[in-house]
Amino acid sequence: MKNCHLFFFSIAAFGLASCNDEPPVIVDLSTPVISNLESTSQIEPYNGQAIPSDWNSVRFSFNTGDPEGIQEVEINVKPVFENQLQSQYADQFELLNANEIFNEDRVDPKINLTFGREELNFVAYSIEWTGIYSVAELPILAGPYEVQVNAKDVNGNKTSALDSTGYQTTIFVERWYAPLIYRPDGLPSVVSGTSGEILALEGGILKTDDAFSSPLKFVWIKLVDKDVIDDYKEDVDQTVFEERVWGESITFEKSGEQLTSEAELSFNELLESDPILLPESQNNLILVVWAEDEAGNISRKTFPIEVN
Repeated sequence: MKNCHLFFFSIAAFGLASCNDEPPVIVDLSTPVISNLESTSQIEPYNGQAIPSDWNSVRFSFNTGDPEGIQEVEINVKPVFENQLQSQYADQFELLNANEIFNEDRVDPKINLTFGREELNFVAYSIEWTGIYSVAELPILAGPYEVQVNAKDVNGNKTSALDSTGYQTTIFVERWYAPLIYRPDGLPSVVSGTSGEILALEGGILKTDDAFSSPLKFVWIKLVDKDVIDDYKEDVDQTVFEERVWGESITFEKSGEQLTSEAELSFNELLESDPILLPESQNNLILVVWAEDEAGNISRKTFPIEVN
């Protein structure tokens, strides 16, 4: 009888041991990875990318990957400055705003995706502001726009800009009716100067003859050590050597002397009364030119400065 009891106790103990030895359930807490396609060197649009005035879209090329499978991808494009559109032009322009969510319930004639796979590729997908797939009804304002791309896996883990798992960047949309910042054709792309002497820069800023162009309102020129696309923010990693401001900005608190013309401004005339001196012990600098018109269109150009 004792042997029988021992037998049953052994079976029970074995059963308990078997239950305790079961491997723990692994909870998936990892977010998807957003990266460049194998055929490209970087995610597009890339940081600081200028979208030329003859384009009608922002083009996206990237990969999303997760071992458990991708359930959803979200692309968002929004203006950096919500106050960019002025009321007197509210019926002529609009700001580019787009929030596109891709999942198994979406039917998109421009792309075919199978959700639940470990990888999904977005190849030259576009968000357009003209044509049959336009997200805008009116001409969009030129200027900086924030782009975000996020993805969610089948377990609900989602990337975010807050923890840098999502993709976030700033682009600059150019339009032909925005202020034209130019240098004459045929000049070298790099401007040369001598340390301690005045910067001479041919070219200027024009109100174009397009029907949607409006008078020039604000010009901001500064000489810096590096090009930072978000340089309108206060906490940027950038050294400013010289800075000049004319007019009054629509988008942020900056103002200076009155513009001498609302239609055409040359760099040399702008800087005639208060020229920019090239600093010593600096070889390669960047001149940033920012211009706004009354409608709220913003143009931005940079010119490399070689100091001898």
